[in-house]
Amino acid sequence: MGATANAGRSILHAVWRRRSPDDRPELEAAVREAVEEPEDSDAAAALRQQIKRTLKDDPQLLAELAAQLPPIGAVTITASGERSIAAQAIGTAVTGDNTTIRP
Repeated sequence: MGATANAGRSILHAVWRRRSPDDRPELEAAVREAVEEPEDSDAAAALRQQIKRTLKDDPQLLAELAAQLPPIGAVTITASGERSIAAQAIGTAVTGDNTTIRP
């Protein structure tokens, strides 16, 4: 499982734990629908709304989750190997011998 999925799972677990038992069925239904219909933007929006509602009602949880995120602008770029190129943003990059660029 990728880092993004793990982060999403961690956020969802934190939201679940902060929800009252009476509010959990609504969150559970939103998660289930989003899982069953991954391409449905309405299902994704309903889940986001559930998460947003919890974060709005629990500023401490919002601060805890924000602290887990990497700082804005923190980027690690690695290039490895002969003629490797690494950049956060790149226009035209050319590697190789005797390369000609034409408009």
